[in-house]
Amino acid sequence: MVTLVKREVRGQKKTILDFVKRKTEVSLEDIRESTKINYNTIRSAVISLTKEGFIEKIGRGKYKIKK
Repeated sequence: MVTLVKREVRGQKKTILDFVKRKTEVSLEDIRESTKINYNTIRSAVISLTKEGFIEKIGRGKYKIKK
């Protein structure tokens, strides 16, 4: 059994997480347009935030904050 431990989010991951918190659902392209962060950095951060339990995938390329 794998236990995920929520930890502090810093840097660009925090910027992305804060952006997702303000929206009902968001795509990677929405994040890129609003934050000007590199697309590959966004992809990596979103995958990490999903695995850590902060956000959840709701469809192809769509994410929302996990409640």
